[in-house]
Amino acid sequence: MIRTRIGETKTSLRRRCTLTVLLLAGLSPLAPAATIILVRHAERNAGMTPDVLLSPRGEERAKELARVLKDANIRAIFTTEVRRTQQMAEPTAKEFHLPPTVIPAKDVDILVSRLQALPDDETVLVVGHSNTVPLLVERLGGTVPAMSDAEYDRLVVVATSGNGKSAILTLRYGAITR
Repeated sequence: MIRTRIGETKTSLRRRCTLTVLLLAGLSPLAPAATIILVRHAERNAGMTPDVLLSPRGEERAKELARVLKDANIRAIFTTEVRRTQQMAEPTAKEFHLPPTVIPAKDVDILVSRLQALPDDETVLVVGHSNTVPLLVERLGGTVPAMSDAEYDRLVVVATSGNGKSAILTLRYGAITR
């Protein structure tokens, strides 16, 4: 068992971090919460068509995301129909032995409904785009700044609760490429 500090396992550290986020957001730490982790696909090769793949740098970022989320107990992964979002999710999907669920980027309402219906204490990953990640956060009850087309390192954690409130935590992962 890996210890993060004397007597504390990674699971208890995760619980402590979740409680801190909930308290900072004014949510009761006793209320069960689903955790939704949202990222944009990583760096891509030239072009914007749906079949454009991740660049070698993007492939490395996808691996880094899987490493960062290794202890997150991901239970489901959602991507869009665009190949680069699926490619971004692949290392994490392999880590957790999960088949990603593809929901077209234009079907935001369907994805939001699925996310709002998550069981308490479930953690999921959503891989989207620079325009869909902030929109999803907003639809889940939070706000984050718009994403530029050159921003690939933002990771947004949304903790939802049964009372309709959400706590938002924004992190950065991998190399900053702005």
